[in-house]
Amino acid sequence: MYIGTISEDINIEKRISITPDIVKKYKNLGFNVIIEKDYGSHLGFNQEEYKSCGAEIETKKNVLEKSDLILQ
Repeated sequence: MYIGTISEDINIEKRISITPDIVKKYKNLGFNVIIEKDYGSHLGFNQEEYKSCGAEIETKKNVLEKSDLILQ
């Protein structure tokens, strides 16, 4: 099962639903995590942090197509 998330409009919502630590927790529960490219960068998280925790980095379109569940 894929859990995905895409970036919000940061002018309206600066919070994010999945941090690298959350990726680890979901992976330990057996879920796959897929996030949009540059997700969380406005808060200082980089793609390498997400990748090292097991997240897949994709385009917004691919995240929406592959995900069974979207968190916002």
